[in-house]
Amino acid sequence: MALSIHLGAHKTASTHLQFSLRQVRDRLLGAGLAYVDPAMLRGQPLSLSAVLAQGIGGRDQDSARRMLLDMRQGCRDLLISEENILGMTHRSRLFSRRGEIYPRAAQRLRHVIALAGGGPAVVYLSLRDPASFNVSAFALQVAGGKEIDIHSYLGGRDPARSAWAGLVGRLAAVEGVSRIVLWRYEDYPALRPRLLERLLPAGLAAEVPDPPPANVSLTQAGYDWLLRRAASGDGIDQRILARRARERFQPASGHARLRLLDDETHARSAWNYAQDIAALRAMPGVEFLEP
Repeated sequence: MALSIHLGAHKTASTHLQFSLRQVRDRLLGAGLAYVDPAMLRGQPLSLSAVLAQGIGGRDQDSARRMLLDMRQGCRDLLISEENILGMTHRSRLFSRRGEIYPRAAQRLRHVIALAGGGPAVVYLSLRDPASFNVSAFALQVAGGKEIDIHSYLGGRDPARSAWAGLVGRLAAVEGVSRIVLWRYEDYPALRPRLLERLLPAGLAAEVPDPPPANVSLTQAGYDWLLRRAASGDGIDQRILARRARERFQPASGHARLRLLDDETHARSAWNYAQDIAALRAMPGVEFLEP
């Protein structure tokens, strides 16, 4: 059995990759690979996040294991893609007080491997410039109606600090993980064909469609419009405003991406990110994909 787990991270084109693979799910099944993604893991019959919150040995563990087995439909190989295995982007979940990103990611990954029947597992993870990642994670919370001011969201945390090497080190130490395959979100368009070749049975990568970007974030114009509408006191739910803002002010229409941090922060972030990437390239058990 080959077990592959794509962890995301959030806001690193995970939804685009998942939507692409969903279009060829039947072809993958025919080739002996069961593909399981958020469409099957968030709600009924299985809420993976709820099961992971219970911890190993929780009351729903046996039923979750059986459901995952059913989802395999007799296939020998399994590919799970779900960024919420890492954790959530809520301000209290994304970073620990010590600055660890996705602080419970290792425990949650260990749990998923156990639910899937054990390792060895190849883990796939995309990284992103920390300042850009923090702004995009904040925008996700804005869209959910949970945040509106980025400084409140950060809570004094330095958005330029890169914590990816620490996360990967914790994931690599999980029993059952044989290898971690990494790439930069910024390289995703160029790397996508090679990534698909790694994830899928031979000959199927070329059959995966390349749809338009999915889950597009707020632009600066959209966020500014949302702030004005939220301050108007008309009582419209923020989630509705965010959806309208994303529909009206799209990057495809020429609107600039959301930029809520100053140039100095972005410069420090780029430097810290580069240092983290250099450390990760030298880490045992890690394979870094380059364009």
